[in-house]
Amino acid sequence: MSYTHLSQDERYQIQHLHRGGFSMSEIAEQLQRNPSTIRRELGRNTYGVERYDARQAHRRSAWRWQAASVLPHIQSDVWPLVEARLAEGLSPEQITGEGRVAISHERIYQHIARDRQRGGTLWHHLRCRKRRRRARCGTPRQRQRFGGRRIAERPAIVQTRQRVGDWEGDTIVGQGTARLVTLVERKSGLLRVRRIATGEADLTMRAVIQSLHPLAVRVHTITWDNGSEFAEHALIDIALGAKSYFADPYSSWQRGSNENTNGLLRQYFPKGCDLSAFSEAYIQSIEDKLNQRPRKRLRFHSPQQIFDKSFKRALPN
Repeated sequence: MSYTHLSQDERYQIQHLHRGGFSMSEIAEQLQRNPSTIRRELGRNTYGVERYDARQAHRRSAWRWQAASVLPHIQSDVWPLVEARLAEGLSPEQITGEGRVAISHERIYQHIARDRQRGGTLWHHLRCRKRRRRARCGTPRQRQRFGGRRIAERPAIVQTRQRVGDWEGDTIVGQGTARLVTLVERKSGLLRVRRIATGEADLTMRAVIQSLHPLAVRVHTITWDNGSEFAEHALIDIALGAKSYFADPYSSWQRGSNENTNGLLRQYFPKGCDLSAFSEAYIQSIEDKLNQRPRKRLRFHSPQQIFDKSFKRALPN
C-alpha cells in the first residue's frame, strides 16, 4: 500500500480527536492510518501545552514542500501535495491560486496528462464532464400551472451580483424517487443541499425552509427552475421573508450559478445513482467541501468566507 500525505480534512479530524482525549492509536484507527503517521504529525506540529492546530500544521506542511524545491526545475517531492489537493476536488487553477505551491496550473495539467499516459488516474479528479442539458417535457403552460413571478419581474440588482442574499434553486434526480434540493447564493456561491424522499412540492418546501431559515437575514430573492416541485413557493416566501421568481422555460443559463454547482455535485452524485444510498453525513461533507473550496471568480476565496463576511455585517450588534 503506497503512502499518501495527510490531507487538510484529516488534520482537522486529528485536531478534534486529539483535543477530545483520544489516544494516538485510536486516532489512527479512526483515520485508517498507521499510528506512526499520527505520532509524527503530532510531534512535529504540537505547540504550547499539547496544542495541535490543524490549519497551522497544514500550512507548515505546504511550506515545507515548497521550500524543498530550491532549483528552477520542479522537484518530484512537490507533486504529492498537488495530487492530494486534486484528490480533494480542487482544479489546477484553484491549487495554484492558493499560493501553496509555486507551479503554474498549465504545469499541473501537463503532469496529469503524463500520469494518464502511464495509466494513472489523476485525470479522474478533473471536472470536465460537460453534457447537453435535456429539455424537460411539457409546455410552459403545463409547467407553470401553479403560477409565480417570472424572471423578467426580478429586481435588476440580482443580475449584478452586488449583494449577498439572492439564491437560485433546483433539484438533482437519480435512480429511484429520492432527490437533492440544491440552493446556491449568487454572489458568494454558498451551497445548501438537502435530500428529500420524493419530488413532492410539500417535501421540497419543507427542505428549503429548513435549509435557509437560519440564514433568512440573507435571503432576499430565490430564482427557481420551472419544476412542479416548487409549487409551494408562496409558503417559502412567507417563511423566509423572500420573493420567488421563475426562470423562463428551457433557459437554464438564467440560473447559471445553480446549474454550474449542480455540475460540481455530479462528481460526487453521478447520473443514474440511487440518491437514497448516500448517508446524510456524506451529503453534508460534500456541501462543506464545496463551500470551503477556493474559487477563481472570488479571487480564490471560498464561498463560505465571502458569505460569512457579508452575513456578519447583517447581524445586529
